Amino acid sequence: MAYTRAELPAEKNVTGEVTGEVRHEIIRIAKICITPKSRKELMAELGLKHQDHFREAYLLPALETGVIEQTIPDKPTSRLQKYRLTGKGRELLYPSQKGREK
Repeated sequence: MAYTRAELPAEKNVTGEVTGEVRHEIIRIAKICITPKSRKELMAELGLKHQDHFREAYLLPALETGVIEQTIPDKPTSRLQKYRLTGKGRELLYPSQKGREK
């Protein structure tokens, strides 16, 4: 099933309400992106082989919700492109640490 923009949480900051709505796939990819990873590395760690399914079910929803970001946003198709966790992604994975960092 494709993940439409209308189904994505619109909030900029992750709250308890949003974390309940975040899809399982987004959480799985966020856990892997703690250190920057390439598309191939992500697919291997998730145990996925089909690029289209990975892109539609995992990568695009995680990018659109702001949980992960590209390391080279100006060149989205670069062979050197990697994906890393954002501040919003860290809040999603580690909600108890919210507000402690300064």
